[in-house]
Amino acid sequence: MLVFGALLAGIILWRAKNGDSVSFLGLNLQSNSKLQKLEKEIHQLKEEGKQKNYVITSLNTLASEISRSLILQEPEFEDQRRRIYNYLLSCVVAVFAGNKGNNPKVCIFVDAGDGMLKVHEAAAHSPNGMRKLRLSIADSAAGYTYQTGEIFFSGEIHTPGSRFKAHPKAQSTYHSLICAPVKSGDAVLGVLSVTGDEERSYTDDEKMYLASFANVLAPLLQLELKRQVQPS
Repeated sequence: MLVFGALLAGIILWRAKNGDSVSFLGLNLQSNSKLQKLEKEIHQLKEEGKQKNYVITSLNTLASEISRSLILQEPEFEDQRRRIYNYLLSCVVAVFAGNKGNNPKVCIFVDAGDGMLKVHEAAAHSPNGMRKLRLSIADSAAGYTYQTGEIFFSGEIHTPGSRFKAHPKAQSTYHSLICAPVKSGDAVLGVLSVTGDEERSYTDDEKMYLASFANVLAPLLQLELKRQVQPS
């Protein structure tokens, strides 16, 4: 009897440990693993909801501020432009920094006029890196987006066949990259990109978020580029 009782108790505990609900002599035994899993899923959904609300609020704020900037003249325009970019870049960093290992770096690239893309604005890059960074339009992930108007999205950019080309003077290595076109109609004005140090740093939702930030930026970037080519 003792052996049988010990064996029965072991079976009951083993089943409960694996998440099975077990009833014996009026007692209900169940592992808390399922409850913990459910609580984790609920927490994740809440965090994703908070992120979506933050993105929507940020986009609405940017759209309003950019709209207001379009009628300003210098020096008010330059002051407003600077404030908008500070806000936009900080929002993108906040949205994509959910995983502490991502260390997202954000860049807005525009045509340098010599077959290369140059940094227009950036966040989390070194000042020296921002000054010197140039990417080939013909042979880079950002260049692909600039030429085609299509989003580049990779969770492992170093795999064979990737359009990504490592910059020879790069001071850090990252594995994830999203490049979203900044467009006015069919014309591509620039590229908004974000990197992630970890493999598969970002989700399809975050790819959509970056595209939304790029879309809301378009009127401001279009006005900037137009003003740059106008004769003084």
